[in-house]
Amino acid sequence: MSSELIQLLEREAHVERDRALEEAHRQAEEIRAAGQREAEEILASTHQRLEEERRQAATRAGSAASLRAAALLLEAKDRAIQQVFEQAAAEIARAGDDPARRRALLHHLLEEAAQGIDTRGATLEVPPGDAEAAADAARALNLAVEIRENPEIRGGLRLTTADHRIVVENTVGSRLNRTRSTLVSRIAAILWGDQPGVR
Repeated sequence: MSSELIQLLEREAHVERDRALEEAHRQAEEIRAAGQREAEEILASTHQRLEEERRQAATRAGSAASLRAAALLLEAKDRAIQQVFEQAAAEIARAGDDPARRRALLHHLLEEAAQGIDTRGATLEVPPGDAEAAADAARALNLAVEIRENPEIRGGLRLTTADHRIVVENTVGSRLNRTRSTLVSRIAAILWGDQPGVR
């Protein structure tokens, strides 16, 4: 599933990268051109004794344009990355509508959640409508758990030991949130690679 998600993210990321960079470059060029025009007007209207002042004004205008262009580029990148996450969440939601994929996902999430803990008498909470799939997964994994449907659980499960000392929430959303910072770095690398000045 993670390779499918990565492939999906890569495809979506490439499209968003091109759009974001094109818009950022266009805006940067407009800002640079405006800064250049301002510098030329200052040059034409100043006398020789104000030459140093003119250069300072041109430098300030160029710096302001560079700062604004950098801010616009960062804003465009942030929007592109956010759109990738939104599209991934929508794709995950669509995948959750497929009963076979949901069953397989539930089995995988339960197998992971149960690793290393005593599940005898544990409680397994799943989204409404997934109790039967959860029972099948528990039987396949030889787990003796009490299964409850809980509308607060979405896209996964919560496994609580009988003594309530260990609670494992293993949902697609929680996994995505836990790996978000790593994924942001990977998405940025896919979108912008090793371009100088691009982070």
